[in-house]
Amino acid sequence: MGLRKGYLEYITESINATLGDVRGKRMLELGNQSIPGDDFPEKTGKEYFTNRGAEHTSVDLNEEDGALKLDLSRPKQFAAYRGYFDIVTNAGTSEHVEPRQAQYECFKIIHDCLRLGGIAIHIIPDVNELETKGCWKGHCCNYYSHEFLKMLSECNSYKLDTVKIINGHLCACLQKMEDRPFMKDRR
Repeated sequence: MGLRKGYLEYITESINATLGDVRGKRMLELGNQSIPGDDFPEKTGKEYFTNRGAEHTSVDLNEEDGALKLDLSRPKQFAAYRGYFDIVTNAGTSEHVEPRQAQYECFKIIHDCLRLGGIAIHIIPDVNELETKGCWKGHCCNYYSHEFLKMLSECNSYKLDTVKIINGHLCACLQKMEDRPFMKDRR
């Protein structure tokens, strides 16, 4: 997908509103995100957030730009990071985790990696935008809804801080309010 200006602004605003400055925060980026265009001197999410003081880790099966080769459908690969990160960003990555049943593992990994009070920032294709406007048609097999985010929040004691649509993407910031196991219901 790439971290376009509007997405970076949303991520930064979400961090500032919930945690304050990104400086000194531990951040996990799902996918090795590039920054297209000339709006910023940095060309990757890792470079952008590291330059702003974050302790940045990215995971991607491509292993490019310093990304760790970890599989988002395999929670055991992330065991060392349990409760480690202040911020997890999912900007156009989880929708590509297959098969569909592996969506549970992907969101469990996000939950398990977050520390208490940490935030998960999702920028994911919206099913309503797909159905009404054709946004991101054929991009992936997994599209998300506001109802999904509400259910995820309620079942895991997250505070749903913000929800908005940017370029057909459902953008949400969820804050982990209790340190408890991820929901057991795989549906």
